[in-house]
Amino acid sequence: MSTQVWAVFTAAQRAHALTIDDDEHFGIDPMPVSNANPGIGININPDAADFDPAEAVTLAGMFVAPKRMVDDPDCLTYCPALAAYMLTLPWAMLEHETIFAPPEPL
Repeated sequence: MSTQVWAVFTAAQRAHALTIDDDEHFGIDPMPVSNANPGIGININPDAADFDPAEAVTLAGMFVAPKRMVDDPDCLTYCPALAAYMLTLPWAMLEHETIFAPPEPL
């Protein structure tokens, strides 16, 4: 199982991110955490508002988007306000299986 760094959004933060994503070609739509029991993540963003480094981040009921978006030159060029906003969110290194429910069997 591989890990990835995810930005973690509340519903209100997701709604705000959608309003400041002003480039129709880039786009962001944070995905809901769909695992019924995702547990917690550990904040690894030292600049996260309202979170200290290594503070627990509740994942249940939250939304996630890949943190790598803020490193993407296209995001920085076309959506600078979105990139700046994501720099204030908590980030957690998570496995896909931790935050997303398994696919339905065929």
